[in-house]
Amino acid sequence: MLPRIISALVLVPLTLVMVFVAPPQYYLAVLGIIGSLCLREYFQIMQRMGWRGQPWFGHAAFWILLFGFWIQWLPISLLCAILLMAAFLAAMWRPDPIRERVQGLMVNLLGISYLALFLYSTFAVRFSFGFKIGLEWTLIVLIVVWSGDTAALFAGKSFGRTPFAPLLSPKKTNEGAAAGLVAGVLVAVLLRHFYFTDLPHWHVVAVALLVGIFGQLGDLAESMLKRAAEVKESSHLIPGHGGVLDRIDSLLFAFPVLYLYLQQIYS
Repeated sequence: MLPRIISALVLVPLTLVMVFVAPPQYYLAVLGIIGSLCLREYFQIMQRMGWRGQPWFGHAAFWILLFGFWIQWLPISLLCAILLMAAFLAAMWRPDPIRERVQGLMVNLLGISYLALFLYSTFAVRFSFGFKIGLEWTLIVLIVVWSGDTAALFAGKSFGRTPFAPLLSPKKTNEGAAAGLVAGVLVAVLLRHFYFTDLPHWHVVAVALLVGIFGQLGDLAESMLKRAAEVKESSHLIPGHGGVLDRIDSLLFAFPVLYLYLQQIYS
C-alpha cells in the first residue's frame, strides 16, 4: 500500500500541474508520451497472448493520428483511410506466415484506435469548450475517477462479497463498484458546490454518473486484455499501481463519454 500512496503523491500533483498550465501543443505532447508508454504495454500484452503486432508501425501511426486530429492537415476520414491502407501494406510485407500477418494487422489497428481516439478526447475536453469550462470538466473527471477508484478499492476489501465481473476481474465486487459510483457523485457535487458554482448542478450529477459507470467499464476492458494474456498488470513501471495503462484505463473510457455529453447535451 505504501508504494501506491507514494506514487499517487508524485503523479497526482504532476497531472494537475499539466492540466492547469500546459498550453495545447505541450498538453497533446504529454498525452502522446503517455499513449506511447501505454502502447508499449499493450503490444507486450498481445505478445503474451501469442499475437505479435508491429510496434514500429503502431507508435508511428499513433502519433500521426493524434496530432492529425488536432492540426487537421487532412480530413479525418481521409487520414484514417490512409493509415488503414498503410496498416494493410505493413502487414502484407511482413516476413511471417499469412495468419500471423493478419493477426498482427488486427493487433496494430486495435492498439492505435484504442489509444489515439480515446486520448484525443482528453485533449478535446480540455481545449474545445473554452479554457475555464474545459479546465473545470477535466478536473471533475479526474477527481471523480480517482475518488471512485479509491472508494471501490477500500469498500471491496472491507465488505465486498458479490463478484462484479468474475471472468474479467475476479477481485472486483458489486459492493465496491457501488461504493465507487456513489463516492464519485458525492465528490462531484461537493466540487460543484464549493468551486465550480457556474456549472449546472444536474449536469454535474449526470456527468459524474456517466464517468463513474464508464470509468469502471474502461477498467474492465483493460482487465479483459490482461486476463486473456494471463498477466496481472500491464507492466511494473509505477510502484503500487502497475503500468501506465493500468493507471489510466478508466480515464480512457471516461473522457470520450464526457466529450460526447458536452458536445451533444451540455453545449
